[in-house]
Amino acid sequence: MTRDHFNNSIRTSRKVLKELGLLEGSVYEISLPRSAEFNKTCLTSRSYVEIYEKALSLSHYNLILTDLAFFQFTYKSPVEFALAFYPNPRITGSVDALSDYEDLIRQRNDDEIGEEEFSELVTLMPAEIYVPRMRYEFSKSQLRTVTHPGAHFHIGMSGEDRWSSERKLSPLSFLYLMVKYYYPNYWWPKSRFSGAEDLWNDAETIENCWDEKLSKSLRNDGTSHLFHDEERKSFHFSASYF
Repeated sequence: MTRDHFNNSIRTSRKVLKELGLLEGSVYEISLPRSAEFNKTCLTSRSYVEIYEKALSLSHYNLILTDLAFFQFTYKSPVEFALAFYPNPRITGSVDALSDYEDLIRQRNDDEIGEEEFSELVTLMPAEIYVPRMRYEFSKSQLRTVTHPGAHFHIGMSGEDRWSSERKLSPLSFLYLMVKYYYPNYWWPKSRFSGAEDLWNDAETIENCWDEKLSKSLRNDGTSHLFHDEERKSFHFSASYF
């Protein structure tokens, strides 16, 4: 994957979030630059909340969502890049918490509470971590057959879990996957599978279906050339060609 492809994928991802009504804002619409302060926090803290809040305070992200979850997309070379989704530990994945947050936004916008009180009340919301941090890494330099797959997912905060992937993922495909599984209320209405079954194979319905957009994006990304035959014999993430 070239740098231009990577950066174009980020810009397309922004358009997707805006179309869905999930985009709060963007900082970097190209590969995320290095932050020594954020990296130090990642190396010295095992607290997800602390790491999340450090990135948030530094605006160290590419795209931020309306619930203040955000994406980090980092590119070093065609064989070295990483994609990460940081859910808001107080809101993402909880219907009740999101409702409480939206009510606080309404109170702020109606001048019932000030900005300082709003920020304090949001901080006081319990950090339950309803959704895990998701990170996808593609790294030739770290490749060790089976023990350290070249393409893999980290789920949560362990750091030593490496879920092998046969797929190479762009920022766009990664974002599609996060939205599909963690924001189903936004995704499902745009899937043809939420409508009448007799229309599932209708050409226009397929063209407008977001599951089809995801499939197309995965096909465009292609497979990982860092995937070893021994990994194929075990459990791994993949997607078939159609």
